[in-house]
Amino acid sequence: MIRLSTVAAVCDRQRFLTCRTVSARRAPRQLIILVGILSFFVANVSVFAQEEPASAEKAPATPSPELQLLSRGRSVFPTIWNAYRPIPLRPLDFSNGPEVSRYIEEGKLALSLSEFLHLVVENNLALEAGRYNYMISQVDLLRARSGQAARGVPGAPLPAGLFAGAIGAGVGNISNVGNQGTGGTAISGQARQVFIGQRGIADPTLSINTSWDHVLNPLNSTRVAGISTVAIDSAVLQTRYQQQLPIGTSYSVSFNMQRQTTTQTRILYNPAYTSFFSVDIHHPLLSGSGRAFTKRFVSVAENNRRIAYEAFRGYLATALSTAANTYLDFLASLERQQLAERALALAETIRLSTQQRIEIGSLAPADLPTAELQVATSRRDLIFAQTNTQLLEVRLKSLITKAIGPEVAAVPFEPKDDLASLPDEPSPPLEVALRRAPTTPGVRRAQLVLDNERIAESFTRSTLRPTFNVFAQANSDALASGANPMFRTMFRYAYPQFSAGFALNFSIKNRAAQADNLRARLERQRQEVVVEQTIANVRMNIRTGIANLEQSRSQLEAAHRAAVASQEAAEAEQVRWNLAFSTLDSVYQKQVDLMRAQVTELQLRLNHAKAVVARDAALGQTLENHGINYEDALKGTLWKGAALR
Repeated sequence: MIRLSTVAAVCDRQRFLTCRTVSARRAPRQLIILVGILSFFVANVSVFAQEEPASAEKAPATPSPELQLLSRGRSVFPTIWNAYRPIPLRPLDFSNGPEVSRYIEEGKLALSLSEFLHLVVENNLALEAGRYNYMISQVDLLRARSGQAARGVPGAPLPAGLFAGAIGAGVGNISNVGNQGTGGTAISGQARQVFIGQRGIADPTLSINTSWDHVLNPLNSTRVAGISTVAIDSAVLQTRYQQQLPIGTSYSVSFNMQRQTTTQTRILYNPAYTSFFSVDIHHPLLSGSGRAFTKRFVSVAENNRRIAYEAFRGYLATALSTAANTYLDFLASLERQQLAERALALAETIRLSTQQRIEIGSLAPADLPTAELQVATSRRDLIFAQTNTQLLEVRLKSLITKAIGPEVAAVPFEPKDDLASLPDEPSPPLEVALRRAPTTPGVRRAQLVLDNERIAESFTRSTLRPTFNVFAQANSDALASGANPMFRTMFRYAYPQFSAGFALNFSIKNRAAQADNLRARLERQRQEVVVEQTIANVRMNIRTGIANLEQSRSQLEAAHRAAVASQEAAEAEQVRWNLAFSTLDSVYQKQVDLMRAQVTELQLRLNHAKAVVARDAALGQTLENHGINYEDALKGTLWKGAALR
């Protein structure tokens, strides 16, 4: 232990501006201590320096942080100042991922549906933003472990019952170092009332207060002090270490020290060293007792972390289903474009044939405008299909890239799949499928919210009870002419103080606590209804998804047979036209019927493919069917290690 000595100046009785040094022989030691303290602050000036703004983080080599570091914070051993430095985060990176960059370098985006969805997971900015909610939940747990109130995360509101009494209240409170000076060294013959309140929070807190004071007081008498003017120099050091334990017990250890010099003549010690050492313990027995009460915010923050975990799973499945539907729309648009191209080619062939027959006199010139109108209509349909395909291609590229630059815009999107070749796995039996309902992300989220409501109910049940706290205190006072005698007197408990007691406080009607408990129970019952409603909705979605898939399969088979029949009828009519046994109107009608049948089949094939996507989403199989690992999708490149649930 390093003992600090204060250089005291005692003013001369006749001239108060002339001072003499009492402890001049200790000046070298004080100078060494002062230089040591200054050296410490100079060596660690970067710790206390103002941090650069987040926008200045441009070092791409900054590693991703460990996820556990976000929920537990920096270790204070062996370098205690680590707790006062910001935890590094990975800088924002808006460049495309390595996989999509590889496709761009190859000159084309030739992707199957599964490959496309993998690129969505890698580069989609909406998913990247969603990942931060899980990281925020880790940080919220770090705050709760310190003893403060959790702040909640998007999609996981905090139960109102946890804030019974005051919105934003944390677990415990920090009591600052008071002005009790050196305690029992004061001259007082009065009895005192002892009350010790709760001390500290979960994070240990060390408070240090030091000051120097010079007072010059004129007196109207010389009988007491021996002089008419009294000068007093005081140097005070006050310290306190306090913490609240998980079981609700809180304690504090305090040490106060004071050194005074004066120009009075009738003083026993000059300089006078006084000290005060105290150990306080406080424990609640009724309201506020127990680990569950003290760690309520930690329990809620842990549940919120699980909620964020499940929320991103549901958000990811929805985003992938939407992206898959966009991919399917692009496939259908390509096929519509091909149908429009064939229709235009056929219309131009018929127009050319019509011109030839008009020239030889087998058709009237009035038939040519009809043929030209059909060509113009087919060309219009082709332009519309091409425009829609281009727009969908841009939409697809925006889903798999972080920025569509010139290099991305120049690369064509070439799907490997077509609507006819997409897998169509049979649905599981309905009873088996319905058993998946409790494991879906939406149901798990609702159940975790219910757990939070139960925590709030338990907390308000504790606050229903009266406040009954017990406390104890042990003090040691000392007064001496020097620091060494003062410490010897203090640690020998020459002047001890011991006290113990209890504090009982209860409301006669207790209406506020009753209201908080009733509300917490009502919110818990409401959430139980929400859980059952969510399970029912999931089961309804499963039934609907399986039924729609079976219905779309039957409709697709019927539409395919109709398209085949229309194709045969159109080809037969075209043969009759070529043999001059058919009219132009009959040929056009058959072609119109064929086009309608093919468009209907294409639309039903698209509906069937989307029904497969909806069925997989209802069963929670989207990620599994496309080989996407959820843990990898959740963390992306934001942190290292597995996700904590």
